[in-house]
Amino acid sequence: MTVRKSERPAAGRLGKSAPGLGKTPGVGRTTPLAKNPTRPSKRPPSLDPAAARNFAATWPLFGDAAAPAFPAHPATTVHQLAPASADLAALAGRAPLSETGKQTERQQQKLTGELREDAPEWVRAASSLAAWLEERIARGSVEPVEQAAIARAWAAFCLGGATEPQILRVAHIVQRAHAAIRESPRGQQDLQAAFHAAAGVLHAALPGVIRQRMPLERVVYVVRRLREEADAWTAIVQGTTELLGWTDYARVHAATAIRAVLERSRTR
Repeated sequence: MTVRKSERPAAGRLGKSAPGLGKTPGVGRTTPLAKNPTRPSKRPPSLDPAAARNFAATWPLFGDAAAPAFPAHPATTVHQLAPASADLAALAGRAPLSETGKQTERQQQKLTGELREDAPEWVRAASSLAAWLEERIARGSVEPVEQAAIARAWAAFCLGGATEPQILRVAHIVQRAHAAIRESPRGQQDLQAAFHAAAGVLHAALPGVIRQRMPLERVVYVVRRLREEADAWTAIVQGTTELLGWTDYARVHAATAIRAVLERSRTR
């Protein structure tokens, strides 16, 4: 299975079939770019049975729809995908499931593929992934945990919709922000003002399509984390992944996969 260059998504776009970070079907909605965002509740929202089976929020990326804003608080999407309290209580009280030999063999076959072991690892990985995807395309349906896996692979392949110039730009301004905030005054009042000043400069310098999606409140959160990180390279990696939304994709895909496994375990 090949993907033509023309089929790759435009930068910073999400598809019509993909709810955005602020729009999770069956779970609730957030209000992007709020001036005074409320902190998400520590208690997960209650979900009805229909919503609990809704695993559509895996966000495959295509450039045919306007990209929604990311939430101001990074935990918002995880809270939106939380199962009901009763399900979490059941998870805490249940005995661990033992993995069967058949399950282990099936997982090993999926990972190794049918190519010779002396083939390059990237060839074996690409071949195994292509065969796995083609099988599900031919079948015409996927299980929720499989949908989550496809979404993770697609988001990684597309770099979250970001172009190389956008990635380089964001990394550059994160590096400058990190150096500036680490040199800022240490007084609590002065430091709070420095956080907001640095976030304003950083937000204004973001590429337009990314700035439209990233609330200023979220950039303040990023700057606070930059202040705490002494290593420049770690700061660049963490800040860039936050501002490009990659950590949001990782969180929602992880939450979706875990919830899908929990849902499936209830039927066994």
